[in-house]
Amino acid sequence: MVDSSGFAGTDVLALHMGDGLIADRASAWFFVIAVIGVSIAAWYARSDLNKRSVPTAAAVCALLFALQVVDVPVLPDVSGHVVGGALAAILLGPFVGAVALTIVLVVQAFVFADGGLSALGANVTNMVLVAVAAGFLTATALRALCEHHRVRRFVMLGLVSFVAGFVSVLAAVTGFVVEYALGGTHAVPVSNIGFLYATHIPVGLVEGVVTAAVVLAVARVSPESVQLTRLPVNPLDATTSPPPPPRPRARGTLFIGLAFTSLVVAGILAPLAVDTPGALEVATSRGCEIDSLAADLTGDCMARDVEEHRLADSALADYTIDDRPGSTGVAAVLGTLGTFVLASVCFRALVPRPANISTPTPKAQRSTPAG
Repeated sequence: MVDSSGFAGTDVLALHMGDGLIADRASAWFFVIAVIGVSIAAWYARSDLNKRSVPTAAAVCALLFALQVVDVPVLPDVSGHVVGGALAAILLGPFVGAVALTIVLVVQAFVFADGGLSALGANVTNMVLVAVAAGFLTATALRALCEHHRVRRFVMLGLVSFVAGFVSVLAAVTGFVVEYALGGTHAVPVSNIGFLYATHIPVGLVEGVVTAAVVLAVARVSPESVQLTRLPVNPLDATTSPPPPPRPRARGTLFIGLAFTSLVVAGILAPLAVDTPGALEVATSRGCEIDSLAADLTGDCMARDVEEHRLADSALADYTIDDRPGSTGVAAVLGTLGTFVLASVCFRALVPRPANISTPTPKAQRSTPAG
């Protein structure tokens, strides 16, 4: 089956890998790596979460889902969407951010048939673990540099967010290259790797712009809610006092703003998204030849053995409702709300329970018998 763009239905969207792109044995190993990495992130996320921060964190998670639904043109006949690794790390911290992005990928794979099921571990490894780590490390390093040169706070936040977003995409692409080198099903020319990076440079620029815009908007409403700025510039400086918690009114305003933006992006922008192949689909399909009789791909290309998604016939597959035209907005809104609910449950489960400290009762004074 060939879509209108001329590419076979390879089930490779943006940086989401489909089943068959990576060999089964390698996919299993990447699944193990993803489980270990996300488990560690979830453990450390406990110290960054509390009951008051859960709604905001879940709203950020819903926004990440909505942003990933919107494909924008980055090159002629090539589209891309936000990954959100740096955005999640800057707003939520690397550990909560990694958990949030993992929730997004799980919802996409199991509900919307976006990203292969057997490739889920590989997708989490490069789109979550690698992208979040790269975005966070870049942001913290640039923040320290800007603080040293006394750059204005908002200028610093915008610059740091843009560069971190750009770097996180290229880091995720590098993660994919490493994964394919270790477990790819077909050898491909080196030029295909260069083409892969070339197609993702504009995706990284879009990522940087969106990351900077969202971070600056959040900082304008509730500066204390930007996790990056709450961290000490010098972790070894014991004299640094902890920053104040977000103000309740500002936190409430931020939650409403995030929720409203998520629904607008999902309900209005998602239906307007372009319907052209994603950057990864274009790169992995480079060199493919379409066998019109067998409806298969041949030639020296990465996507030669990519399989149709196992849930391709599900009700919300491909961000539509039973494949009905014009239903993308409704499906995206349902996904955004579902992601918010799932994230709320997961984050609340990670909130440490207060220890039951029993107040010692004073010993009853012994009465001395009257002499």
